[in-house]
Order: sequence, then structure tokens, then C-alpha cells
Amino acid sequence: MTNPGNKALAFPDLAKKLSRLIQFATVSSYTAAEESEEAFTGLIDTLPLLFPKLHQALKLEKPSDRALLYTWEGSDPNLSPAILCAHFDVVPEGNPEAWKQAPFSGTLVDGELWGRGSQDIKVLMASIMEAAEQLITQGFKPRRTVFLAFGGDEETGGTRGARAIARRLAEDGVKASFLLDEGGPISTGMLSFAQRPLALIGVAEKGYADLLLTTKGKGGHASMPPKDSATANLAKAIIAIQKRPFPARITRTLATFLRRLSTVSAQPYRLLFRFAGLAGPFIRAAFSATPTTNALIRSTVACTMLEGSPKENVLAEKAQATLNVRILPGESSSWIIDRLNALVSPFGAEVAAKHEGQIVEASNESSVGHEGWGFIEKALSRSHSEAFCLPFLFSAATDTKHYKDLAEAIYRFTALPQTQEDLARVHAANERVKVTDLERCAAFYMTLIGSL
Repeated sequence: MTNPGNKALAFPDLAKKLSRLIQFATVSSYTAAEESEEAFTGLIDTLPLLFPKLHQALKLEKPSDRALLYTWEGSDPNLSPAILCAHFDVVPEGNPEAWKQAPFSGTLVDGELWGRGSQDIKVLMASIMEAAEQLITQGFKPRRTVFLAFGGDEETGGTRGARAIARRLAEDGVKASFLLDEGGPISTGMLSFAQRPLALIGVAEKGYADLLLTTKGKGGHASMPPKDSATANLAKAIIAIQKRPFPARITRTLATFLRRLSTVSAQPYRLLFRFAGLAGPFIRAAFSATPTTNALIRSTVACTMLEGSPKENVLAEKAQATLNVRILPGESSSWIIDRLNALVSPFGAEVAAKHEGQIVEASNESSVGHEGWGFIEKALSRSHSEAFCLPFLFSAATDTKHYKDLAEAIYRFTALPQTQEDLARVHAANERVKVTDLERCAAFYMTLIGSL
């Protein structure tokens, strides 16, 4: 059975299974005392009950208490494996009163399933496992080995989950053809000039760095403030950074994105995107106008945290700001830090890494000519035939950073149609997914695995 996409795909129990997973409050934290060990253990222990045939047919390893690695042996050892990823931890619920349904209830209302993980990203874990469950029921066996890799701490860096899994795969010398993890959605209505929904497949991921911007000054009583204080100089340094954004650049990923987008865009965008090289200055200016598109063409800096004096009437001896930086492929964290220091040094300020060893450099850019892209595109043509595939620069951080040496190509995609309003619920109140979209997501994975 190599083409299950020809069959009518139905997943009558999938919503109930995802609902059960949502009910485990697997909130990951940098502080162990803030995690519910019972929730993580409960979810892991429940998986064999929800997906019994998968657990009978696949080999399961647990490289750590936050890592699940399933091996589905292929029939042809000459074919390089594929790795399908997701994570089962979630962020805190925030203000419970802002939710219309309890955040860990897994409530089904009017065809929508509510709760943490329904969009990010237990939905993928459930879809992948249900797809495998159905294929096993049909007697399917993949030609190439397929690894299902699920981490339980992606929201806090993935060191206990994905990194442990990657280390285990490396021990066996695994070199996969491609890896698919969470990423861009099927964009619906986000680009007015696009004539079709757009499947935004992340072929590259921005780097990530938390930096500290620090200024120092004389302390003392606030009743006699000096002309320049640590806090005043910190403010000047922040303004200097905001006034001098990093240079805009059209990456290889963006150039391919625009070229392919031109085929499904209305005029005059069709002509503009088709000749992106000639229209580079205009495109850079247009993309700089909104935060969403601006992030596609430059490294970005956001000032997220401030710290100064410990008391209202005391001058700060030291003032600090946390800068959250997302690094464009082709640029490095060292270059970013050097440039920022050049901007802020006139104000006696200095920029340095906030957490040593936790800077993540920008990823390589995977090719749309790789077989992995072809498998994904073909599966989408069956599960979401209305969508047009586009290579995309993913700005958020994923577990893929831990697998960068294990796969020829890495893609980041979440097979859910999403509007801007839908995406606004990720990490916010009232996270939910339509059951029909959940089932189509499983159909995507079923078709994808069925072609491997």
C-alpha cells in the first residue's frame, strides 16, 4: 500500500485522542518545581492506550524523561530515513479568566477543540500518531525507515527532549534524507494579493539570541540627579538601536518565495515579484513597512525587559535592558553584537550575551529541489489541494536546531489553515482548532508517510 491518498480518509476518534492529550497540563519551565511531573508521566503513559497498534508495531526508546523516539523500520535499507517531529509540552495558560473554555479541558464545542496544545503543537503529535495508527491498520509498511521524534521541552529550549533524541540518533550514525517539524501554517487571507491559500513551508529558521544592554553610573539620592544617569544613557542607547535597524537583505529563501509567489499573485505584484532582483529596493522598502514582512528581510531587535534602580528615590548604579534578537540567515551573532556595540558605545553602554552558550545561530537554507520538499508538496496536493507551497523563512525558534547535522534538508510546517486571527491565539487565550482541520492535518501525514 503505497498510495493511501486514494482512499477516503476518516479519523472519527482523533478529536477525542487530542482532547485527552490536552487534558495533561504539560507546561514546561526552566524551573523544575514549576512543572507537573505527573502531567508529563500521565501523557506518556496514556499514549499506548490511545495508539495501541503503533506501540505494537514500532520500536519505542526514551532517551530521556522528556524524549520519545519511535522507529518504524523500512523495507529498503538503501533509502535514507525521514524524521517527523513534534513536541508535547506547552506554555502556561496565562489568565484563566480570559478563556471561554478551560485551558486544559480539551472541550469540544461547535466543531472546535479547545485548549493548550490544540494549535501549538500537540495537534501535530496526535496527527502523526493517528496517521501511523491508521496506516498500520491497513497493513502499510514504509519503504524507508521513519523516525517519530517527540520532545517535551521545546518551549524551554529542547535540551531534555530534542537534543537527547538527536544525540541518540547520532550514536547510530543516522543521516536522514529530510526532517519535518512544526512551522509555517497554510496562510488564509493574510496576503490580499495572493489568489490561493499559501502553505508556508519553512526552509530556513532565524537564529536566536537574548542579549543584555548595560549602562553604569553613579548611584546616590534622586533629589540631585546628574545630567547623565545610567537609566538616561540606557534610554539613549535603546533609541539609537531603534533608529538604526539592521540592513534589509533579500535572502535566497525570500527570492525563491517571491518568484513562486508571483505565479499566484494579482497584478502588479505578479510582475514585481517575478523580477524581484530588479525591484529589490522597492521590495525592501515595502517589506519594511509591517512587522510581519520586515522580519523576512532583516535581523530584528526587540527590547523586552528593563531593570534599573531598586528603589524609587535611588539613582541606579547599573541599568539593563534585555534585547531579543532574531538573526537572518547569512549573518552571525558575533556580527550582530559587534554592530550593536558600535551603536551604543557613545552612551557608555555595552552589549553582551545574557545566557552564555544559549545563542542559536541562523540555520542553513534547505532546497526546494530536495526530495523531501517533493514529498511534502505531493502530500499537500492531496490533503489540501487548494494550497500553494511556498518556501518560507521561519522567525520563531523550533527543535530543529538540535537536528541540524542529522538531515540533508530540514522543513518546518504545520498543516493547518490559519488566518491572522487564528495565529493570534497561539500562546494566548482561547487556543483551539477546528476538528475538520485536525483531520485534514492527519490526512496530510498519512499521505506523506504513505509515500515514503
